Amino acid sequence: MAAATATTSGRALLVVVAEAELRRQGAEVDALVRAGCERLRAGLERARGRQREAVARAAARALREKEAELAAARARAAELEERLRLAAAEAQAWCGLARSNEAAASGLRATLDALLLRCAGAAGGGATGGAATRPAATAAEEVEEGFGESGGTDNDAESCCFGGDAASPARWAWCRACGEREASVLLLPCRHLCLCKACEPRTDACPVCSGAKNTAIHIAPN
Repeated sequence: MAAATATTSGRALLVVVAEAELRRQGAEVDALVRAGCERLRAGLERARGRQREAVARAAARALREKEAELAAARARAAELEERLRLAAAEAQAWCGLARSNEAAASGLRATLDALLLRCAGAAGGGATGGAATRPAATAAEEVEEGFGESGGTDNDAESCCFGGDAASPARWAWCRACGEREASVLLLPCRHLCLCKACEPRTDACPVCSGAKNTAIHIAPN
């Protein structure tokens, strides 16, 4: 009976010891699991931190690139605006010059027509005598009244066109540079009709008054 009791007590003791060992081992396993979880969590946090830093660096680099592109676009826009302003100013200047040249051409055409009327009147008066002198003079007076400030003398014709005698077309109708071709180019601003089309490109100054040539108008011969 005593032996059976001792055996039962020994078994109970072994069970208690086994249970204690199992609890100890369970605690160790739990501690290992918790440590592993902590290491995994820390690793994940580090990975997330590195990922956030990489994303932040990429975003900052992309932002700098976009800012540089925006600055370049603004500079390009400013340059284009300046070019547009200069182009508009140049276009306005060219329009003003075109209007001025158009007005000058109209005035020169009127002056040339008046001069041709005078030449025709003078030639007709010399050929037909006194009978044709009065109509030619009347036509010249009418043209002069249209100009208002022309003065009514042959000197005006000389100063505005060719500097020669208006009553002698054969004298002024030839080029003052080569003397071989008909003068058909009117120089500006002196308004001398003194060059042919061939000599005009090679001439920088008026051969009559030596004034600088700014531009020239080619007049078709009648």
